[in-house]
Amino acid sequence: MGMQAIRRNLVAIAALAGALTAPAWAAREFTPQSGLWMIPSENNGQPGRGFSLDVQGNTAFLQVFNYEKSGAATFHTAVGQLDAAASMTVPLLRFKGGRYLGGPPQVASEDGTPGNVSVRFTDGLNGTIQFPGESQQPIARFVVPEALPYWWTQPAAAPEIKAGGTRDMSWISRTSSGAQIFWRSSLSNLADGSLSLQLSRVNERNLYSPPRTFACQLDEETQVVDCLAQTSTNEATTGVIVDRVRFRTLGRDVVGFMRPTSNHGERWLLNGFNEGSTRYTCTSEPCSYLNNITTWAYSSNVFPGGICIPEMCNFTYSLMVLPSNGAWIIDDETNGQPGRGVFLDVQENVAIIQTSDYLQSGEPTFHMGASRLRAPQNDYSETTADMPLIRYQGGRHFGGPAQSGSETANAGTLQLMLSPRKDSDSTDFATGNIHLPAESAKPMHRLRFEASSNPLTDKLGEYLIRWKIDGGYLQRWERLTRLEDIFATNDDGTVKCYVSAPSEPDGLRCAWLPSPNISQTWLGSASLTISPFQRKTNPNAPDMLYRTRDQHGNWLGLGAVNLPGLAIPAD
Repeated sequence: MGMQAIRRNLVAIAALAGALTAPAWAAREFTPQSGLWMIPSENNGQPGRGFSLDVQGNTAFLQVFNYEKSGAATFHTAVGQLDAAASMTVPLLRFKGGRYLGGPPQVASEDGTPGNVSVRFTDGLNGTIQFPGESQQPIARFVVPEALPYWWTQPAAAPEIKAGGTRDMSWISRTSSGAQIFWRSSLSNLADGSLSLQLSRVNERNLYSPPRTFACQLDEETQVVDCLAQTSTNEATTGVIVDRVRFRTLGRDVVGFMRPTSNHGERWLLNGFNEGSTRYTCTSEPCSYLNNITTWAYSSNVFPGGICIPEMCNFTYSLMVLPSNGAWIIDDETNGQPGRGVFLDVQENVAIIQTSDYLQSGEPTFHMGASRLRAPQNDYSETTADMPLIRYQGGRHFGGPAQSGSETANAGTLQLMLSPRKDSDSTDFATGNIHLPAESAKPMHRLRFEASSNPLTDKLGEYLIRWKIDGGYLQRWERLTRLEDIFATNDDGTVKCYVSAPSEPDGLRCAWLPSPNISQTWLGSASLTISPFQRKTNPNAPDMLYRTRDQHGNWLGLGAVNLPGLAIPAD
């Protein structure tokens, strides 16, 4: 990665973002999921071609892994701006002469283009692509089916000890009138092996309203969970105004539908965020057993996790960090020159890595590896994975006939290491270490496409904010739509946010005002920490409950996705 033409485009994109004062809110109602994508008609279980995708804001970066006419593996890159139809046509770029695995630092150079690629996304998981010399064809996210039964529902070794597991999720639904509702949900396993959903609605005054209980069934073929409300928890008490939910988790995203109790003919679209899953075994006083907690975390909101651990009891805690998917770059190779890079795709505990690098001859190539992540056995040690890094040959070239590839070389073992602590508080899920074959371990980080010299630019967007007011708290949806002096503000200027400290550019202090003048008594205040790769806040700055739109107004979810079994049937 770090290729010169891509760098030039990203610099131009950053400059454009820096000049932005008001996003166009007539934007996409989905964001394509970053990670590995495939061409379904070519997905035959054999090695082939495809591309890794990273979408940040309106910027899309494709790293295509394919083959030359000679059969040699190669890669091409493309970067551009998605238009209002979520499409772009941009040149595919080839490079040569860069660093090979185990080789010394070496700058690559551009080596022409085979032509343009046209790509269009129809939702967060599907779209179309047209390569040079080929017709348009469908594309889809490469989804790794989740291992069933869910890992967190498996019984403990000692059945007499209290045991259980949960998956925590944050959901947003949109009613027929356009109102947005934020939900906290927890899917858990019961002693008889069934699944139960605890669903609570976050309203303006109540952050933790009583939950309503749903009995759930998992369809193992479609991996859709279907939940029906139980009569033991009523709507009036809980404020939960839906009585049926169907959903599916796809890595860190959740998609589904809700049925409102008052109108069984309506369906509300559900999008959300999978925080992570936890399995525990524990006991109450006295501490006669060893207590154990294991968490797989997409969000720092689910750790350190103290589920039913009595005070003064001993316990073990194992945390697996599930990092942010997309384009990563090795820290000491971030020099603005053409080079190599890493694409990371993690779905639950499965990690897939694609590297773009070079042979000793200078020819471009790619390697791929896959492995399961390993959780550490003690507190906050690193999450790790070891995988063979494989090179392929003989697959399809641009404009060529359908053709499967085959393995041609094993470059050695790649090691991935992810720490749960970026600093003393939490991680951004976008930093780690990589140990490539025949090289030393090196730090790497997720590549930001739309970073700006003004730290407020990429903070524009839509948020659910918890305001501290006289006598308590109030939850409200807010849209920061423009920059004004040192502030990011809403349309009428009654919400103003500013960087709380230059040393912490992702931390904001926000004021809710009676009028646009900040020099008056505030109606409310809030402290936010906004990470570019997270929709939730740092737990130590809990006033940002959720981010739903980016700085361009694009929806930060998969949108209305058509998946088998997801729709709630008519009564």
